[in-house]
Amino acid sequence: MARPRQITDEQILTTMRSCVLEHGAQVSLEVVAEKLGVTSPALLKRFGNRQGLMLKALQPPEDPEMIAHFTAGPDQRPLRAQLAEHFEEMWRFFAEVLPCVAALRESGIPHEKIFEGKHKNPLRALQAISRWLEQAHARGLAEVAAPESVATAMLGAVQTRVFTSHVAKVKYSSRSTHEYLEDLADLFSKALAVKARRPRQELP
Repeated sequence: MARPRQITDEQILTTMRSCVLEHGAQVSLEVVAEKLGVTSPALLKRFGNRQGLMLKALQPPEDPEMIAHFTAGPDQRPLRAQLAEHFEEMWRFFAEVLPCVAALRESGIPHEKIFEGKHKNPLRALQAISRWLEQAHARGLAEVAAPESVATAMLGAVQTRVFTSHVAKVKYSSRSTHEYLEDLADLFSKALAVKARRPRQELP
């Protein structure tokens, strides 16, 4: 008699994630199990129930690289170069996370469950970007009067594009994703550029 196939938790989670993103939030566990060469009860035995499996497979990561990059603070390179890298990283993060969160919501899992735990707080990105902008201002790299407002605008510019492209399946721009992110780097670097101080004029 053949021994049952041994699979890791990561294999199960990766397959569950890909099946949900391909077939939708209501994909049958039999479809997932067939791809793995196991039975659906075997999947549930590892994670308790379907919701537990969905959450483990699709919840946002606890320590996203995007947040880690902002937390490291600005370096000595020109502002535009740093913003361009950050926008690319933001795109990768949201392109991966937003479809997963949308699938969890579609499956009926409540918001508080999706973001359960302090490390999954969706405000962490806003806070990390705001701190980065404050540091850039302090170092004379940028002029940022309202870091939180600028951070919100940066996040919104990327999230909107990801949402329409990956979640709503709508193409609204002739610009490629790379061109769009470069446009954002140009826009924000110009808006935050340190203004040259004018020489003080003497009164007559």
